[in-house]
Amino acid sequence: MQLTKKINLKLFIPLTLGFTCVALFFAQSQLEIYVILGVYGATLLNLGMLLSVISKIILIGTSVEPVKYSKIMLAITFIGKMAVIFLALSLGVHFMEKRIIIPLLNYVIQIFVLGVSLRRSK
Repeated sequence: MQLTKKINLKLFIPLTLGFTCVALFFAQSQLEIYVILGVYGATLLNLGMLLSVISKIILIGTSVEPVKYSKIMLAITFIGKMAVIFLALSLGVHFMEKRIIIPLLNYVIQIFVLGVSLRRSK
């Protein structure tokens, strides 16, 4: 199932943008706004990569016929996913110091929003 079909975008987009706007409300400078938006972009990329890895693993596990896949590509995607969010949060700590909790909480909320927005397969 494609990502656009698996995620209820009519629910996901307003919720993620709404929570990100709330996070932006707490920014104290233009730089903090850029950091929050950068972490938000990295979060969306991270969640997309997570869904692609998980959907591939589920496809491999539930398929009756053998599925061609590369273990190395799955591992690289998963490591890339971790690197993206680690880099974004590291840069956030560098620029925001103790106020990094704002984009970090937004990241955690985005994970829950994704869980709420997933469509259940029938």
